[in-house]
Amino acid sequence: MKKKIKNFFERGGVLPLFLIASIILGSLALLNIVTIPSMNEPAANMRIYPTKKVLIPGDTFVVRIIVDSTIPVNVFGGELLFDHEILNVESIDYNTSVADLWAEKPWYSNGNGTLNFAGGTTRMGGFTGSETLMTVTFKTLKEGAGTLSLHDAKILRHDGLGTEASLPTPVDALFTIQTATSSEKEVVISEPNSTSYEVVTAAPSTDLNNDGKQSIADISIFILNIGSNNPRFDFNRDGHIDTKDLSIILNAR
Repeated sequence: MKKKIKNFFERGGVLPLFLIASIILGSLALLNIVTIPSMNEPAANMRIYPTKKVLIPGDTFVVRIIVDSTIPVNVFGGELLFDHEILNVESIDYNTSVADLWAEKPWYSNGNGTLNFAGGTTRMGGFTGSETLMTVTFKTLKEGAGTLSLHDAKILRHDGLGTEASLPTPVDALFTIQTATSSEKEVVISEPNSTSYEVVTAAPSTDLNNDGKQSIADISIFILNIGSNNPRFDFNRDGHIDTKDLSIILNAR
């Protein structure tokens, strides 16, 4: 075989371009240098940030609806759903750099627990990147737990045809309301297009075994739960169970 290839080049032969390209791509693939992207991979996304929040009744907090896109896009629309018995919309800020033209200005109904929006951008070449489409300020009304969910999210390509961009497949969010008497409350949510929230009557007590005193037993219980997602152990209510919470329980009296 080597002799045939040698004779081929000695005769002035030239390998076809497609064969040369195949050899190069094959070699790079073996070296893990080239990764061919999947045609079904979503090119754009619309999501909510932050993904978790622990509050008390009367608190206000802000969520951002963020648009990510690796391709030029120019129209954004959808519906944000929330539990109107636990949350109320206080205000909306849609004067962002992503959408400067609103076909349907963000409109909410606290009675129905809905917020609808449809806007676009006049940027030359459309929008690419990751930026905030709009921000929503909520006020907590009473104790409970649930989700903020994006429904019917749509992003259109900047192609002059109104073609919908590929978005991640939405996952239905679970919704629960829990009482203040539960000492093991936990909100579990994995949906990328939802924000989970919990409204509690006060910051979690460091008396983890409920014996009416602070002792090494409470520290032992906390250490077993460090790094978990259980708000019961999030003493500073920052959404993380970490060394900051450990410091609080170590200094508790």
